Amino acid sequence: MATIPTGRFVWFEYVSKEAAKAQGFFGELFNWKTQNMPMPGGGGSYTMIALGNETIGGYMTPPEGAPPHAHWLAHLQVSDAAASAKLVKSLGGKIRKDATKMGDFGTFAIVADPLDGTFALWQPGKPEGTGDFRETVGTFCWNELMTEDPDKSVAFYSKVGGFTVNKMDMGPMGTYNILEHDGKGRAGIMKSPMPGIPQSWIPYVHVASTDQTVEKAKKLGASIKAPPADIPEVGRFAVFTDPQGAAIGILQPKR
Repeated sequence: MATIPTGRFVWFEYVSKEAAKAQGFFGELFNWKTQNMPMPGGGGSYTMIALGNETIGGYMTPPEGAPPHAHWLAHLQVSDAAASAKLVKSLGGKIRKDATKMGDFGTFAIVADPLDGTFALWQPGKPEGTGDFRETVGTFCWNELMTEDPDKSVAFYSKVGGFTVNKMDMGPMGTYNILEHDGKGRAGIMKSPMPGIPQSWIPYVHVASTDQTVEKAKKLGASIKAPPADIPEVGRFAVFTDPQGAAIGILQPKR
């Protein structure tokens, strides 16, 4: 029987009371399409983010337990969502929504880390591939946690996700903590350069040109939070918020 790969973020949901506005913005910016899927038990439909023949995320209204403001909800894949939620609580986090079965698709829970950063736990009903980043323009390529206490956050996520940590010296920016699993980087944790900003995960999208994407995002109403800059041996990145205020990053990987 195939096992479910754990220790990786596999799905990103845009949570907002006005998801249709986000669909227009990101459709124009990243060429994302939408694909509707009926929900189990006749509970309406779920709108997925589609790129070519693949689905990479979704749009949804704020569910019970999620913050009401617009944000991205990262899903950490686990083998047992209910057990992982209990572990989160034992480590000082919170269970915002108990583990809930979504028909044959899988089971999910919404939780928060000890510093109130919200994320989801996802236990698929069956193996769904490796969960590795696709390395394709328009797909998610990284997930990053901005925190005021990197050590506390690293300790928490290492236990919940089964990650090992590779520390990278970023000079004036301090230490960048790379969460690894199965020998690959899965996410990063760093000291927030903007004190007082609530703890949150920021997904990154693979782009062909960071500078061109930033200019297009500004024309579409985005607010630039971190202008284009180079990361040695990694690539060129930027961070902005869409017109509803949800933060997202982009990365043009170094070739």
